[in-house]
Parts: sequence; C-alpha cells; structure tokens
Amino acid sequence: MKYYNIFKLAIVVMLSVAAVALAGCSNDDDDSKQAVVLEAYGPSPAFRGAKLTFIGRNMDRVASVILPDNIEITDIERLSNEQIKVVIPQHAAPGLVSIKTVDGTIITSKSLLAYTEPIVIETIAPNPVKPGTLLTIEGDYLNLVEKIIFAEDIVVDSEEFATWERDKIVLTVPMQAQTGEIILSDYAPLPLELTSEEILTVVLPSVEAVLDLSAAKPGDEVKVAVKDIDLVASLELPDGTPIEYGVNDGVISFILPAGATDGAISMVAHSGVKVVVAQLGMAVPLNLEATPAEGLRGGDVITIKGTNMELVTTVIFPGVADAQIPTVQSPTEIAVTLPEMATSGDIILNTASGNTTSVTIQTLKPSVSAYNPSPVSAGSDLVIEGENLDLVATVTLGGGKVVEPITAVITAITVTVPVDAESGEVILTMKNGETVTCPNLDVDKPVFCYIPILPGDDEEIFASTILTLDVENGDKLTGVLVNNAAVQYIYSEGKLYINIPSNAGGKTTFTLVSSNGSVDYIIQVIGSGTSETVIMDEVRNLGSWTGEADGGAFRLYKESFEGVAAGSILKFYFAVTGYGMVQMNNANWASWDTLVFEDPSVTSYEFEMTQAFLDNILNTNDGWSTTAMVIQGQEIIINKVSIITKAAPAEFVLLDSPRDLGSWAGEGDGGAFRIYKEQVEGTGIKVGSILHFTVDMYAYGQMQINDANWGQWKMLQFDTPESEFEAVIDEDLFNRINNVQDGWSSTILVIQGEGMVVKKVTLIP
Repeated sequence: MKYYNIFKLAIVVMLSVAAVALAGCSNDDDDSKQAVVLEAYGPSPAFRGAKLTFIGRNMDRVASVILPDNIEITDIERLSNEQIKVVIPQHAAPGLVSIKTVDGTIITSKSLLAYTEPIVIETIAPNPVKPGTLLTIEGDYLNLVEKIIFAEDIVVDSEEFATWERDKIVLTVPMQAQTGEIILSDYAPLPLELTSEEILTVVLPSVEAVLDLSAAKPGDEVKVAVKDIDLVASLELPDGTPIEYGVNDGVISFILPAGATDGAISMVAHSGVKVVVAQLGMAVPLNLEATPAEGLRGGDVITIKGTNMELVTTVIFPGVADAQIPTVQSPTEIAVTLPEMATSGDIILNTASGNTTSVTIQTLKPSVSAYNPSPVSAGSDLVIEGENLDLVATVTLGGGKVVEPITAVITAITVTVPVDAESGEVILTMKNGETVTCPNLDVDKPVFCYIPILPGDDEEIFASTILTLDVENGDKLTGVLVNNAAVQYIYSEGKLYINIPSNAGGKTTFTLVSSNGSVDYIIQVIGSGTSETVIMDEVRNLGSWTGEADGGAFRLYKESFEGVAAGSILKFYFAVTGYGMVQMNNANWASWDTLVFEDPSVTSYEFEMTQAFLDNILNTNDGWSTTAMVIQGQEIIINKVSIITKAAPAEFVLLDSPRDLGSWAGEGDGGAFRIYKEQVEGTGIKVGSILHFTVDMYAYGQMQINDANWGQWKMLQFDTPESEFEAVIDEDLFNRINNVQDGWSSTILVIQGEGMVVKKVTLIP
C-alpha cells in the first residue's frame, strides 16, 4: 500500500519561496479593518493530498480557495481569524493561488504554487504493534520526515528514530501510544501533515475471559492471568479508586478493599486505555430474621440474624433519618437499638459497598379498653384506660379536636375534652407519628356557656363592630375576653352580642367566662387598622421630680398592657416648661429609659414598645399592686398617655361561592373562575399584597393563576392536603393586573386547576 507525505526541498529554497509568498499577494496594501489580507501561503513546493496553509488578516471571511486550474475549495479548516488550511486535491495543477471572500472579492497571489513528488511508504510493520517494541516504516524519501505523531498527539521526534534513512524509519513505539492513525510531519513554520490511511493497532494488556466476582466480600483475594502484563500501569475499582496489586509470573493478584462497589474492575495501560478484568458484585446480608420483630418500643434491642452480617455498616429505621450503628456484630448476627421515633416498616441494612437489604418490623401500639367517664361532658377531663398508652403524643376526639394528654402512664392517659368536641371515634397519635383508631366516645355538651356553631369561613367579621352569636347556657356567662382583654357584651334570649375592639385583627381569641368554667374560640377578624386607647387622662405636673402624692409622678397598670403586642406605641401628651425629662421605671422603680425634651413646641412623643420592654414591665412586681410603670421627671406637664396598636390588615372578599376546579373544569362547568377589576378598586392593592385561598382539597391539587388573557403567572402544586394558602402579588403579576386586558371584559385574573374546591378568595392589601 502507498502513503503520501511531505517532500521537502532544501532549506534555502524553502526560505526563498516563503519570502516570495509573503511578499507576493496582490492585496497587501488594503488597510481596511474588515478587508481580507493575504500575507503568506505555503509550503511551496507542496505535494498533492497535503494541506496548504494561508496566513493573513480577517481570514474568517474567506469563502473559498481557488487552485489551478479553477479548482474551488470550500471545505476549509479554520484555525483562527489569521490562519486557514485546505487539502490540495490530487488533480491540482501548478500556478497562481486565489482566495475568494464572502463578498465575492478575489485575491490572487503573485507567486506560483509548485508541487513535488510524494513520499512512498511500502510497509508499516508490525501491525498490531506492542508499545516498547520497534516499528518499521519502509518506502522512499522518508529521510524528509522529522516526526511521527501517534493518536492522541503522542510525538516521536527524529532524534529518537533508531533508523532514519531515505527508504526506512525505525522507531520505538511509545508506551503511551494508542490505536489510531499516524501522521508524518515536519517542523516547518507552515508544516505539512499527512495522515495515514491505515490504522495502526497498538497492543493492550488482555485477559482470556472477564472474571465474574459475584457475592464478593472485602478481603477476598483475586487472581487473574494477564497477557502482556508489562503494559499494565495501574488497577482501578469501579469508582476509579486505585488498587494495590502484585505481579507474579503473568498473574495480577489483589485484595478487595472495604468500600468496593459493584461494577467493572479495570487494568489501565500506560496509554490510559482501560481494559476490564472482572465484573464485581459485592455480597449483601441474606436470610434475615429479626428478633423481636413485633411489639417493639423505643429503646428495645433487636437482634437480626443472617449471613454476611459482618458487612453491615449502619442501620436505617423507618421514620428516623439518622443511621444507627450496630452495638453487637458478627458474621451471623447484629444487635441494634430501636430509636424512640422509629415506626413500623422495613429496616434498611447498609453495607460499605453501597448495597442494601431490609427486614420488616412492627412497633408496639397502644390499645383502649375503657373511657372514664363514658359518656363524658365536654369541657371536663377524660381518662382513657388501656395498654401502652405512654406511647401516645396526642388524642383526636370527635369533630377533629386534637388535645395533648395531661398525664400519661402505660395503663392510662388523662385529657381535657374541648367544649366543642363531638361524639365519635377516638384516634391516638403516637410519638413516632403512627396512629391507632379506637372505639367511639359519647360526648355530652358542656354545662357552661359555649358556642354550638362557630361562624362559617365565608362570614366576614370586622373589628369595631358587634359580633352576634347563638350560645348555650348563657345564664352561666360572667364575662367575655378578646385576646385576653375584657370587652363589653350583652346576652339576651340565647344570643350573645360582643363588642369587638378596634385593635382586633387576624386570628383572634374569644374567651367566654362562666361561673363554672371558660372556653376559648379562635375566630378570624378583619382588622380595622390602627387604634389608640387612652390609659391615663389626668394632668400630672412632674415639677422637679415631684412625688406621687403631690401630683407629680404617676403609675400605669398592667391591665392596660395585657395583650399588647411588641411594636405597639406608648404615646405621651405633654407641655414642656423648661429642661424637660421623663423617666420610665418598672414597678420596682428600676429605670428603663429617660427622655429629654427642651423644645416647647414638642407636645407629644411616641415610644415603640419592644418585647423586652413589655416583658420587663409585665413581669416585674412590687408585691402590693398591679403597677406596670412609674413615670417621673421634671419640667413636664403630662395630660394624657395612650397605647397605639396596629390591627391585622383588612381583607377584601373576591370569591365567596364554592368553585370545584375538578380536572381543569371550564367556567361553564363551575370550575375555572374570574376576578374582576371592580373587585379590587379602592382596596389599596399593590406589590406585596396577598391573595388568600380557602379550599377543600380532595386529590392531588394544582391551581394555576392566569392573567386576563389566560397567560400563566404561577402554578401552585400540593402533595399534601391544604385548607388555606397564600400567593404574594409580585411586580410581574401587579403589572399584568393593571395592563393585560382580554378586550371584552374587566377581567384581571383567571383561576383554574384540579383536585380542590375553592371556597373563598380574599385580598389582604
């Protein structure tokens, strides 16, 4: 077979021709930044089938190269904006060379392209060849070759040739050589490179058959016979970790280390090529049996017997994230302690190889034998008798009322039955999260005043209004509290009228106090905004640190601060008569702060109460009164003190009739629904406002919020049942609400989805 490569003229001739090429282009004086400038091409003489290199500026704008006679080449190797290469066709003739730019301009050289005869290679042998042995290339003009390039750019320079003659090159194949084409080249500024047509096969180390290492264990010795073992540079586990190994009489031997994983074990040649010697499958514990496997409680020791148990590194219990380490371990069994929060299910045994196996356990469950009393009066204590009741964390009574045990022992727990609990099944939730359903419990309604039916989710209740409720046992009522503060109320003929204070808002606690008990209810109240409550409105001249009895210092009492949240304002109204000072002290006269006022035009001051301040004044006692603060000072006449509170923001109802989204049901089918511009006008809607959704979810839930043109803003998805959730209006949605129109209605939002009934939508500005 013949191969064609470089034929090099004498160095002097090359330099003179290159000089002609560098100076011989017809467009060298073009100084345009975008123009193509050909500065040099070569080599010349060249040989057909080799690469011709062009150097210049803006060479990326060359569309084709034209060789004699009118051979236009568009297959261009673009090395950079300054250099391109093309392969000279076998039928190219001598003559002038041209390049055509993308705009059609043709630039022609002034120097001729000449050719020389190709180098002839008669043989490359041996093939296949082993690294480290001699490779012989025979032919003609091989004395012009200066380097041999093996695959992956492994270069052997002519100085390393064992023989370098016109008709023969002999060289040692590098240990790094890989199978592939070889390239014969020189070191010219514009080198000629010719790739062989024949693939040179480089020998790799090999095995007669890949070993099957199933059920292997750390510490196992592995031996494998390897042909051409001297070519092995290293040995690797499946994850690439090197293995220490020994070589003896053509056999590699090694010990499987701890942490070896399933996969291929490979030997790596000096070239970096990997050859698989074994398929590794690490052993796992088998034939598992847990004792005990049932009736387990936290702290119990479980023995797990089987084979290969020495491979277990850690144990994962269901319901517990942290891995447990065996306390006892042998090839046939392990012992491990059950964590308190473990649940029934599969114990996972981990091994160093990353493989796992499992065995099933069942935890101990509480059981109920009796309720005492039965029936039980709502609002009173109930004793639940049975076994293993110390495992119970909460009790769910009829009506979905969840309570925690007051006391708990193995045979009994005591809970307080909420006044609004209903008759029905009892569910015990264990500390590990598992549940047990127990027999029905009959609940008698309470004997003190209570609300039999709370206001519905769709009922709007505003601060600073009268809340009307139907109640039972109203004759027992002695007081009503809202957020622990007493409020005015009227009871008449089964109806209770409560004056909701202006500072109420959000989830608000209503307490009905009776002569024989009390009950709390959480009711959503729509706040009315900021409110101010006067707590002192008499004139007190502080004089020169004048005492209480002389009309100076005065007290503010704890009753005025009950239920006041951090961030509320304590406001003083006064007149400044000189160098004014107001000192705020707790009940034991310990100073919190001293305020200074010299400007007589200042007539009030607002002090923001932190949680630390409130804790200080509410928890400090003088032993004889309910004093929260003592105010004293000088040259200030104080005539009023008030507390300014911020109620929960108002809510505006956008939807109050249920819509079942079904499975992406349409508007006409009662599914998708719209929110209109008129509904949010005057609400103060802005970036940061909240859309609040109240839903009943009956399947995997999705809700898509779209603009008026049904362009999706957000997709909400729920893997667990939700009853309420919120979406914050960002700048994107706010812009859509104000700017996107459907052309025929005042729609601003379209809601659609699946798996839920949307009961109510409100806007919290």
